[in-house]
Amino acid sequence: MNYIIYTDNFNENVGGTIALHKLCDLLNRMGQKAYLWPWTLHRPIFDNKHPFTSTYQFFKYYRRKKRKKFYTFDGFITPIAKRSDLRNSIVIYPEIIDGNPLQVSNVVRWLLHKPGFHTGRINYGENDLYFFFQEIFNDPKLNPYPNHLLTVLWVRDDIYKQTNYGHREGVCYMVRKGKDRQLVHDTSTSILLDNLPHHKIAKIMNQCEYFISYDMETMYSQYAVLCGCKSIVIPQQGISKEQWQPKEEFRSGIAYGFDDIEEAEKTAPLVYNVLRNIETKSKESVEFFVERTHTLFKTDNKRQ
Repeated sequence: MNYIIYTDNFNENVGGTIALHKLCDLLNRMGQKAYLWPWTLHRPIFDNKHPFTSTYQFFKYYRRKKRKKFYTFDGFITPIAKRSDLRNSIVIYPEIIDGNPLQVSNVVRWLLHKPGFHTGRINYGENDLYFFFQEIFNDPKLNPYPNHLLTVLWVRDDIYKQTNYGHREGVCYMVRKGKDRQLVHDTSTSILLDNLPHHKIAKIMNQCEYFISYDMETMYSQYAVLCGCKSIVIPQQGISKEQWQPKEEFRSGIAYGFDDIEEAEKTAPLVYNVLRNIETKSKESVEFFVERTHTLFKTDNKRQ
C-alpha cells in the first residue's frame, strides 16, 4: 500500500512539518512507496463548504493551484502524490487536520501534539488508527494502543553546536506555541528568536548565557544546550517537572524553571547522545509503524 502524508510546505522552523516530510523520506529509504499530499495546493475531493458547481470550475481551480510552488527539502526523498496514488493507500493526517479530507478508507492520525491543542477541537474519524510522537501527546481515550509510538527526529547538529567557549552574556528566548502565556522575564534586554533562520538562531545562542522557552515542547531547548546555553523552560502552573516531561532522558540539560538551572547543568553533557540515540531509533520506530499499519489495515474489516 502507498503512504500518502498530508502536509504543508517544508519549513525548517516548524517541527510538525519537518516530522511529516522526514517520515516520507524514511519510508522511501526503507523501500516503501511514500508521497506528500500538499494541503495548500489541493482542494479535498469533497468540500461541502466550497463545492464546485461544474467540472470546469474544478480544473480551473486545480490548474491555478498547481502553478504555486510547494516547498520540499532537497535532502529528503519526498515525491508529490497524484490523485491516482490514493488508490490502495494509507493516508497520514497530523492531529490538526479535521476529518478525512481525502475520503480514503485507511487513515492514520499522527499526534504531533496533544489533540486539540492548536485548533481547540477534536474532529477525527471513528476508525482512525492513532500513533503519537511522544507519550505526553497520546490520548488513551482515542488510542487503544499504548505502544504506537512514532518518533521521527532530524537532529541539526550541523548547525547547532558550541562555537563560543569564552565569555557569554545576555538572554535569548522563544515564545512559539507559548504565545498565550505570560512573559515572566525582562524582554527589553533579551533577544526574541521566533521565526529567525537556523544559522542566525545558532549564532545568537552561542553569544548568550541563557535561553528561555515559553514553548514547553520544542527541540530548540535541546539545541540551546548544544550551543552552550543554560536552557530554561518556563513552568506551567499545576504541571510538575515529571508531568511536563515523563522521560528523564528528555529532561537532560533543560531546567524546568529558574530554580532548576544547577541540576540541569549536571546533565547537559548527555543531551547530544540522547538526541543521537532518538534519531537512530527513528528507523526502528518507522519499521514498527509499517508493520502495524499493514497488519491492522489488512485484518480489520472496518478499514477495508
